[in-house]
Amino acid sequence: MLFTTTVTEKGQATIPTVLRKKLGIQPNTKVVFELKNETEITLKPVQNFFSLKGSVKSKKPFNITDMDKAVAKAVKKTSAKRNY
Repeated sequence: MLFTTTVTEKGQATIPTVLRKKLGIQPNTKVVFELKNETEITLKPVQNFFSLKGSVKSKKPFNITDMDKAVAKAVKKTSAKRNY
């Protein structure tokens, strides 16, 4: 499918309805643009982190405190390697 739209002075472009519906893009959905080469980009909706709940099976229940601790530990380890 090929669609044409116009970019406004503010740099905004309307995503055609057919594409928004196909990609599940609703108002306030964040999208990411990826530069493929000098003349092409791709546009993808950004998945909400919490929409992924249940997509990974585990016997251990999700615990936000444990996740925060693990992230802090990883950041500390990474920054130590980079001498920050």
